[in-house]
Amino acid sequence: MQHWVKSSVVASVLLTGCSVFQAEPVAENSRGNNVSALKVPAGLQQPAAPGQYDIPASDAAVTAVEIRSPALVLATASSSRVEEGEKLARVWFDRNDYTGELLPFLQQVLSKQFAEQGIELNQTDTEGLEYTTGWITRSNETGFWFWQSTETTEQARFKLKFEPRPHGRSVSLMLTMLEHQYFTSQGKLDGRDAQRQEIALLNQIIDRVGKEEIVVAMANKAKVPDVSLEPGFDAEGNPVLLSTQSIDVVWSQLELVFDALNLDVTDMNRSVYTYYLQYTQPEQGFWSSLWGNAPPIALPLSAGEYQLVLKRQESGTSLSLRDSAGTALSPQQVLDSYQPFVQAVQRARVEL
Repeated sequence: MQHWVKSSVVASVLLTGCSVFQAEPVAENSRGNNVSALKVPAGLQQPAAPGQYDIPASDAAVTAVEIRSPALVLATASSSRVEEGEKLARVWFDRNDYTGELLPFLQQVLSKQFAEQGIELNQTDTEGLEYTTGWITRSNETGFWFWQSTETTEQARFKLKFEPRPHGRSVSLMLTMLEHQYFTSQGKLDGRDAQRQEIALLNQIIDRVGKEEIVVAMANKAKVPDVSLEPGFDAEGNPVLLSTQSIDVVWSQLELVFDALNLDVTDMNRSVYTYYLQYTQPEQGFWSSLWGNAPPIALPLSAGEYQLVLKRQESGTSLSLRDSAGTALSPQQVLDSYQPFVQAVQRARVEL
């Protein structure tokens, strides 16, 4: 039993380490103001002991530090861009399919933007490159319902300047604040507030340009394409449909037309530009008619197999409708098929 007790004592000593033998805790050596002064032997000079972290006095005025992130020009329109390192409230616009003539497009957008907001816009030159705005006000609303009131905090006027490149495909728009008035302490400009307001107004204009581009894109998409397809005769005197497009362009777009005409492609031979087709008379379903969908386009042909053969012409491509044996259809059948083909081209929105 005694042997077990001794072993337990030894184990406990090993686990606790040297702390068992430490008689007293070591006092920390405090620093700072409690450090004893340096003792200098007799006959020697006491060294200078400057105070720690002394900050010299300064007569410089205390200025506020700008802690907000900088305002950024957001080039959200497809035609807009910002040049790297730009310091001013300036954006560049480049001509594309949606803008057309660039400067007239931007001038029109600018007029719409300020007219809708009820802000006066004055042209200050003869070329339509410089404009000044009326007072643009900012206000705070307090209360609610019948007790709601509006308090004007500030107002400002701006100068807008277009700078077109000589080639006319790029135009920059720069905004500058001309005047500012504030009526409450909240409306007072601090730091870069003037530039923030310039950029905020510029971003509104860029956003409006982007919306106008979307309107133009949707109008172009909804526009019915022009159809160059016409009935005629090929070099051999066979009745055909004639297109001004090249044979490769016609070949690549025909399958969309076939879908609109209820023609199924069973085979094709690109080497001789021939489509092998299966035609079935289309029928409009109940739900399709209920929802007011356009009725299917019907060809004046009986159900069966047909061929469509393309050939190069001096001014485009000929499309020859033939029966399953390769015999050209009669002139009347081709003429009767012309209008359904035109409708199918318009519905497929292809260029034929």
